[in-house]
Amino acid sequence: MNNIFQKIAVILIITSLFSCKKDVINKSHDEEYHLKILYGNIENYTGNDGQWLNIYQAEANEPTPVYIWAHGNGHTYMDAHEKYEPFITTLLENGISIISWESIKQMDESNILDILDDADLMFEWVKSNAKTYNLDLSNIIIGGHSRGTIASWRLAHSGASGIKGIYHGDAAGNLDDVNDFAGNLVTINSPPIRMSYTQNKINNDGQHDPNEGQKIIDIYRDLGFNEEDSRLLENQGYPSMSELGFYNNLLPFCLYVLE
Repeated sequence: MNNIFQKIAVILIITSLFSCKKDVINKSHDEEYHLKILYGNIENYTGNDGQWLNIYQAEANEPTPVYIWAHGNGHTYMDAHEKYEPFITTLLENGISIISWESIKQMDESNILDILDDADLMFEWVKSNAKTYNLDLSNIIIGGHSRGTIASWRLAHSGASGIKGIYHGDAAGNLDDVNDFAGNLVTINSPPIRMSYTQNKINNDGQHDPNEGQKIIDIYRDLGFNEEDSRLLENQGYPSMSELGFYNNLLPFCLYVLE
């Protein structure tokens, strides 16, 4: 009798091993996390960063809209979803998938162009694999947190069909300088934008200064964009950045710009 139970136990263990998918986490019956996907061929720049992305796939019978998001300095494809789980969950519950993508972990003046190029490479991968992950390429929002706002800036204004909006949380203070460096990418054809900040124009840490974000909004307004399509938000969760208050308006913005 003991031998029978031992054989059953072995069969169950083997079955469970073969039924598991590497790097796919079934969060519930409604969604899946597809983690650690290489969109390029560079597995490692410095440390645990490289050309990686994660896909958080919403359940739907039809292709889902997608928020393509670049995280801030210091985060990686491995830990970003742990810190930002609240807004990821909110979007998934509303039928919007998320892609979190990585490049060089720490951005500086020497590697900005490399990271901007990685954004283009990542986007090409997304277009080639959209059917696999049930993504709607006609309904895309581009965005990021802190340095991720710079990483995604050129892509957001590339004119690629399907990019319906830009949502940035606590944008990097030098985003306007990067825009100038790139030749002012904002045009009358740029997507609607939200620039959301934890702090305000008077009290801020200098690295995520709404006054700098206002310079971007002013460019939009000078081109004739209305307030609804070019809005800066302050005091979103003030004073705590850890509460992720700067993503409180992400879902309403998605629902506003998506078809």
